[in-house]
Amino acid sequence: MRRDSLRLLAVLAILAVATSISLSSTLLLRTLGIEVTELRFFDPEGDSDGTGDYYYSGDGDVYKPEYFDLVEYRVSVADAGVMLAVRFKELENPLKAPLGFSPQVIHIYVVDDRCTVRKVETLGLNIRLRAIDSWCYAVVIAPGLGNLVPQLVYADGTIVCIDATHVENKTIYVRIPLNLVQKAGVDLGKWSEWRYLVAVSAYDPNSPDGLIEVGPEGGTSPVVSRAVGNLTRGLLPRVLDILAESREDQYRMLRTYSIEQGDIAVVAAYPYLHGYQLPAERTVVEVLTHTVVSPMTETFVKVYPLPNATLTVVESVQVPKYGIELYALAALSVALTVALALVLRRAKL
Repeated sequence: MRRDSLRLLAVLAILAVATSISLSSTLLLRTLGIEVTELRFFDPEGDSDGTGDYYYSGDGDVYKPEYFDLVEYRVSVADAGVMLAVRFKELENPLKAPLGFSPQVIHIYVVDDRCTVRKVETLGLNIRLRAIDSWCYAVVIAPGLGNLVPQLVYADGTIVCIDATHVENKTIYVRIPLNLVQKAGVDLGKWSEWRYLVAVSAYDPNSPDGLIEVGPEGGTSPVVSRAVGNLTRGLLPRVLDILAESREDQYRMLRTYSIEQGDIAVVAAYPYLHGYQLPAERTVVEVLTHTVVSPMTETFVKVYPLPNATLTVVESVQVPKYGIELYALAALSVALTVALALVLRRAKL
């Protein structure tokens, strides 16, 4: 009886360690120096409604919410190149596009703090990244309809067409040769530390540039919003889903466009950078620069814009480089591992 109790306690300890590690497995692997072969990020289902008030009014066979519902993003680097994979809740080809999927158009913006030429503006999506999340290169995954074809776009404006795409199991794969990625100035040896903006839009043959424009109720656009009006023209995000921790994060960021200031929404790359608040209202803190002052801490310089004024308030704050939760998680894992070893030893006795 006692031995069975010890075995049960050992199993529970193993589960606790596994759970604690899985909470931040990628971060722990990086910290422990273990090589990462593939990163997988999951996005909540049922959030392909943009700012939260977009809905589909067009052709029900072509524009379905599940066609634009991003559920998983994967990235890996090998000798063959950088492989990106985007999985949707459903993936079909109702427009008979040559590349085997439609009408999705996916933009992937890759953020690496080490590249020198960077940019915050996206490619026509009516959103931009924070300064701290400016991108080095972007991958456009398009169905090959109209002028929308797969391409690699560098921050300096250079465009290279790519053709290594295929579709399988509701997933679109694209492979980019390493030599093309290296031209962006990113550090391939640190690829597991890259951050991403993965934004899902849609092809619309009636749009001048082929990307969907969110229209008013009763209009001709297949995606509409009650927020559309003369004052929002050119401001509403042309995005149906983004990679985010939660749908609330997505809505919060995509709603940061400002009618008063005539400005588009600001979004954050994922995984979120520790020590930074997500974009929200215009009075929220935006971090303009950051400086590493020791191996264990980072100093962030923050600017508070004041509404209706040119004055800004600047302050500096220092935080743990990897976040206090990592150290607590590591300590918990060590403690549970030691306890497990003692339990197993006693069980053998």
